[in-house]
Amino acid sequence: MLLEINGLSTYYDNIAALKAVDIRVAKGQIVAIIGANGAGKSTLLKTISGLVRPRAGTIRLRDIDLCGLAPERIVAHGVTQVPEGRQIFAHLSVLDNLHLGAYLYHKRRHRSEIKTKIQTLYRMFPILQRRAQQIAGTLSGGEQQMLAIARALMGRPELLLLDEPSMGLAPLIVRDIFSVLRRLNADGTTILLVEQNARAALTIADYAYVLETGSVTLEGPAGELLDNPRVKASYLGG
Repeated sequence: MLLEINGLSTYYDNIAALKAVDIRVAKGQIVAIIGANGAGKSTLLKTISGLVRPRAGTIRLRDIDLCGLAPERIVAHGVTQVPEGRQIFAHLSVLDNLHLGAYLYHKRRHRSEIKTKIQTLYRMFPILQRRAQQIAGTLSGGEQQMLAIARALMGRPELLLLDEPSMGLAPLIVRDIFSVLRRLNADGTTILLVEQNARAALTIADYAYVLETGSVTLEGPAGELLDNPRVKASYLGG
């Protein structure tokens, strides 16, 4: 198992955002977390990334305990996050954003590896190569999402966390983004996907969890959840 989360509880002051959450992500899988606004989905990813500290529970990546580690240490262990709202560096160029995603390699002075990775990502996202010198804040929403994913991939993650990648995007762009996620997974990247577009998430996922008010209320193979009457009624429009 690549990622094992046991009994995870996270609070904001005295308000429980996550309550004894258990989640497993096997190497090579796409695992989806679906749920309504306020269910705790983003808090889950922030807790894994070290941006929020849990009050109880464990988070293990292979045999490494991530709880208590600084976010940059967690990135160094192979976990990167594409945050909700993309959060690119809007005043910098596309290329500068990509270089910032490779800060660990800059630190180690592995410049040739950075150049090679950028060329690989340009083949995956040709629009980013055409926009390389363009200020990132002037990109379309879909292009910014591609940049956010590419920036995360510059760290060569073993586990990629994605928070609402379809938010605010047109259906055709969402289709393109999810096609990219399939390709990344086929190339060996394990993905933990938080997504309100439950149908799109369950269509590409291997396994899924339903999170409601901070607790896992349902889990199973994604195909089974697509046919689950409760999931259909609550998240798939009946």
